[in-house]
Amino acid sequence: MKKSALITIALTAILLAACNFPMAQDSEEKLATTVAQTVEALEAEIEQPELVFPTVEPLAATATPMPTIEVEPTSTSQPCLFAAFVTETVKDKTKFSPSETFTKSWTLKNTGSCTWTKDYRIVFSSGDQMGGPDKQDLPAVTKPGETVTIELDLTAPAQAGTYKGVWKLRTDKGVDFGLPGGVWVQIVVE
Repeated sequence: MKKSALITIALTAILLAACNFPMAQDSEEKLATTVAQTVEALEAEIEQPELVFPTVEPLAATATPMPTIEVEPTSTSQPCLFAAFVTETVKDKTKFSPSETFTKSWTLKNTGSCTWTKDYRIVFSSGDQMGGPDKQDLPAVTKPGETVTIELDLTAPAQAGTYKGVWKLRTDKGVDFGLPGGVWVQIVVE
């Protein structure tokens, strides 16, 4: 046993001596130096590009401003023939049976400066007439600021579908006036 203990001690001493052996340290130091020099050489070869940011100049205005047009009123009076919608019966898309009769009415306000006479009328303009008249006189004289209710007796078409008829106001001289699109009735027959 003494022999094996001596061999173990000797081998341990050799190993310890080898770790402290100056050649091994030189090799590690040389390796570290070589690695550092290689990194420096590679960095020198690979030049980092310089970042260049473009300069942006503000855009010049290219649109030419339109001249301001000043409009001077030619008259301070209210236009003669104007109307405003107030209310109606038979709202749009009301459902009716085929050939059912009904009365449609519109209440309109005279918002112009001229009086509507009884010679003014409502006339059929376009769409589905639904048995309504071609023309019908207004029921009353209507002064500026007053309202008038116009009623038409109509009949729903015999076939199922959606129907719309448009009427317009007209003076005794044949001039249409009032609401730009006229007044209308729109129903659904089922």
